[in-house]
Amino acid sequence: MASTTEQYKVNPLSESGVKIFDRTVLTLFSIYGEVALVALAFVPSRFLPAEDAIILFQYSRNLAEHGSITFLANGPHVEGATDFGWMLLVAAGIRLHIPPLWFSAGMNVLSLILLAVILLKIAEVQVSLLRLLAIVGSIALMPQILAAASGFAVLPDAVLLSTFVLFVMRGQLERASLAAFVFCLFRPDAVVFTIPLLAYLIVRGPLRWKNAATIGALFAAPGIIYFSWRWIYFGELFPLPFLVKADTHRVLGLFVPHSLHQSLIYLLFAIVMLAPIILRAEARHLWLIVPLVAVPTFFYWAMRLDQNVAARFFFYLPLATAIIIAANWAALGEHKVLVFRVGCLAWSVLLMLPLSREVRTFRDEQFGEVKSIAEELSHATRHGTILTSEAGFIPYFSNWTTYDAWGLNTPEFAHRPLQSSDVGRIRPDLVAFHPDRPESCLVLPSWSSSNYAERSWPHLTRNLTIGAHANHYELWLTSFGSEFYRQRKHWQYGEGDRECWLVRKDSPLYPEITQALRNHHGVTPDKAVALEEEHDRLTPEARPAG
Repeated sequence: MASTTEQYKVNPLSESGVKIFDRTVLTLFSIYGEVALVALAFVPSRFLPAEDAIILFQYSRNLAEHGSITFLANGPHVEGATDFGWMLLVAAGIRLHIPPLWFSAGMNVLSLILLAVILLKIAEVQVSLLRLLAIVGSIALMPQILAAASGFAVLPDAVLLSTFVLFVMRGQLERASLAAFVFCLFRPDAVVFTIPLLAYLIVRGPLRWKNAATIGALFAAPGIIYFSWRWIYFGELFPLPFLVKADTHRVLGLFVPHSLHQSLIYLLFAIVMLAPIILRAEARHLWLIVPLVAVPTFFYWAMRLDQNVAARFFFYLPLATAIIIAANWAALGEHKVLVFRVGCLAWSVLLMLPLSREVRTFRDEQFGEVKSIAEELSHATRHGTILTSEAGFIPYFSNWTTYDAWGLNTPEFAHRPLQSSDVGRIRPDLVAFHPDRPESCLVLPSWSSSNYAERSWPHLTRNLTIGAHANHYELWLTSFGSEFYRQRKHWQYGEGDRECWLVRKDSPLYPEITQALRNHHGVTPDKAVALEEEHDRLTPEARPAG
């Protein structure tokens, strides 16, 4: 029979090896893992998805119902949903009469379990219910779990990346190549992970030309075929979100400051977690830091990360950390408990507050009023046109013809920023946008008399405001987000964080639009103008011309 010390080295979860503190924490992780699985499964019964998740659901619905990839039903082909594989899966769920958010919830539960299994496989540890639930609980402590609950494919993507890395570590070239191709179908930015790892597979052995040919046949060739097809199908070399996100100011011409800042807490978490491993002479697979941490981090620093809900674009950092720890698990011996405790401490200091903030934000951004307004508009005598910065809930639930002012789903505004003259040219029945809180829904004297040409959110909302003012639109206001958010901030309806609804006065749908707004706490024009004037008086930072 093995001694206690030997048993401890082999299995840190055995009761004879783990001290009371560690065993208690592991038990709490397991309980939390069960709670997380149940909570993810029933999210749709209480909560709404995020704005950008709804956009993808719209593409999936149009694909399922009309057989084409479009933002508008029977509209032109548009590639605003870049997660092609996820869009196909959601569309398949719709064809099976599974609502998108319920389908997403089911995939989240399955993916969370599979991700825990894959990490145990990488660690070469036997799968057990306790270990499985403990890892599930650990993953669910990451703030990005709120992005998964919001309808994004964070967890399916994590499963694909982890599976791909497992195949690479095992030298399974064919499986790795196919997994890389599928991963890239789910998210195009997966190339920043897959190409460095596939390059490693080519050079690691003596049969380099054979390895390159295999990767070429199973990854590169299908990728080129898919890229060529989508280029022909959409008429665009790159997806629209890529064009929009690439159009921004960069430090030294490379990095987007906001993206860099958002990543720092997760990068620091990864460094702290990996330090006990990196400092060990017996450390293994440290080369994974380059393709899983360094390369993607530089890439995301160079991208404008709009709608980075719960820092979802940076989930690869804690995931890469977990993969590298798992890859070293067998060699850690008695240092397993040190890594475990460092992880608990690092989460408590670095990620506990971000998680609590994301839980609060998740509750704040429940757009029940917007959903209700859009649903009421769907029953209007005819469908109108909308120009909006909020391209999720409003078009999805109203089914009105919608122009995405930001450009993620309208090619014209992806190639160039919207101008104020576009409002008069399009003449939408309704203009709806969410301004930054210091910004105004009224034209201010300090604003530029001409268009704002640089792509930024304040410039977009100012151009919309100027264009609507010049074309006889009437201002209505609603509160942004949930009733919980408004009450927590002690705001009246239309105060503080708000959404601007500009209704064209001569629109034949004017009575129905304004009635929908009135039915759902819309602030009428006289009071809306008074609230905005008071807001502008108290918010001097709204006055600079930007």
